[in-house]
Amino acid sequence: MHLKTIVLVCSTVLCSLTANAQPTELDHYLVEQHILDAQYKIQNPQALAEILDVLSDEDSRTFPYQVDQNTVLEQVQLYTDHIEVRGLIITPDFEQFVADIGNHQVKHLLQKAMVNNCHHFFEHEFQKVNPYQLHMTLSSEKEVYTFEMKNSECKF
Repeated sequence: MHLKTIVLVCSTVLCSLTANAQPTELDHYLVEQHILDAQYKIQNPQALAEILDVLSDEDSRTFPYQVDQNTVLEQVQLYTDHIEVRGLIITPDFEQFVADIGNHQVKHLLQKAMVNNCHHFFEHEFQKVNPYQLHMTLSSEKEVYTFEMKNSECKF
């Protein structure tokens, strides 16, 4: 009985990891248009920049977007070498949390959360394969937190 459970859990984990590792529709389109090569390396940065600009404009119509009970995204802009994200920390007792554990520890926790969510920020294969960065700005009532993270810091 335990062996069946272990096999089931392992296969579920492997399937979910494989599903997350699949190229997106955008990746396929960019390869078809010869903007990326078959290994998702950027071949035509200018064409990619134009497409990402249009996608960012289109996505901006859905903002602000509440990610969870703590965070609202206000803007996401895609570029050929980085993604810029601006958001708000809306937790009612966030300032008390900062006072309790300290601003340095809060920054550390936010940075750790970014690394743990790499697959959300670097969603497309071209963002994983090419040198790519996340530039994030989160504002609370009293503080603005800025972060940068390279895709090489992630484990895809």
